[in-house]
Amino acid sequence: MPLQRRAMPEAPTPRASTAPAWRLVVLSSLPAIRSIEGHWLLPAKFVTGMKQYVERWNGPVVVGLQAGHEPSGDLDNRHWLPIELPFEVQIVDFRELAGNGGPLLQRSILLVTLNHVLYGLGQRCREQGGILVANTELTLTTQLQIARSVRGWGPSLLKTGLWLLLNHRRALAEIRSAHGLQCNGTPTFEAFARHNPAPLLYFDNRVTSVLCATPEEIEARFEALSSRRQRLRLMYSGRLHPIKGVHHLVPLARRLRDRNIDFELRIAGDGPLRAALEAQIAQHGLHEQVRLLGTLDFHDQLMPMLRREIDLFVCPHLQGDPSCTYLETLCAGVPIVGYANEAWRGLQRLCSAGRVCALGRLETLADEIEALSNDLSALKALAMSAREFAVQHLFELEFERRIVHLQRLCEAAELRT
Repeated sequence: MPLQRRAMPEAPTPRASTAPAWRLVVLSSLPAIRSIEGHWLLPAKFVTGMKQYVERWNGPVVVGLQAGHEPSGDLDNRHWLPIELPFEVQIVDFRELAGNGGPLLQRSILLVTLNHVLYGLGQRCREQGGILVANTELTLTTQLQIARSVRGWGPSLLKTGLWLLLNHRRALAEIRSAHGLQCNGTPTFEAFARHNPAPLLYFDNRVTSVLCATPEEIEARFEALSSRRQRLRLMYSGRLHPIKGVHHLVPLARRLRDRNIDFELRIAGDGPLRAALEAQIAQHGLHEQVRLLGTLDFHDQLMPMLRREIDLFVCPHLQGDPSCTYLETLCAGVPIVGYANEAWRGLQRLCSAGRVCALGRLETLADEIEALSNDLSALKALAMSAREFAVQHLFELEFERRIVHLQRLCEAAELRT
């Protein structure tokens, strides 16, 4: 189901919550870890997200977790008293639930990220009075790209690839069985929407209206650029990991310097490639052009910097996961120059807020940056397009669309009974 900008699927119009009192069950991949004192170990970001469901859902909200012992890698993990959580937490055997069902399915709508241990859950829901809504983020192509970046070429990659191919067939069957489908980003919407009767496209992000750039901030950035009071300010933010193409950033900076482009590149984030980046910057004498900023606070540091101090975002992602980075950058009124992975290629067709370059081709990335550095009116037009698109997809709007989608599925189930 290819997407064109003028044919973007219409999300349900946000409205006050009128859903019947169905129970909302969110099955999460987080491990269920509880202290002797009865405290749940959960990431603060996850709890904040679940509170959004509680505030908008007219009925009880339950989080289902599989029993675990090893904490997730989330940096904001903390212990929560059950009384601090406005939702119920249950330990759930996912395989047992998908195989045999149980009371958790009765008059419940389940929001579930596709997982091989949950295949069969759609059928159990149909048998036992539940509603299944599958959530998707990664296409088969992106999964294979991630596997290749992590494992490299060899027998291990072949084995993983075969498993992913077989898993893909089972995932499609589960999508067909589900009552609804929520797709984070264009890649899985294009791949899966035709297999489900009630698909929804959304763009996950953390930007509320107060964080969005103003036209005046964009004007100020370009006034500084056009008067040559500022060099072209580039930025990358995210994990410093091979799957994000971060190892292309310093070679890109070398090419831009060789072309005598007056620029600076700020790199925000942390990860396994940080030491290598530091060494490369020193080796090639790029301290004047490239700065490593470490991890920035999203609300107080990253978004203000993007809005006021960055002219162009460099996105060398080699695979198409629907990173929040795209929408959050556009919300700051910052255009993106990035590789043609599935996520950016599909989003750029809708928003016209940047440039798409051949996957893995550093020279084309440098070409686009050089061209925009010499055409500030084009760069400013991209920035305005970025903001125009993003304000239609702020966090509160996207979340409300998802809630309305769930409401309507519950209302349709009421009509069938």
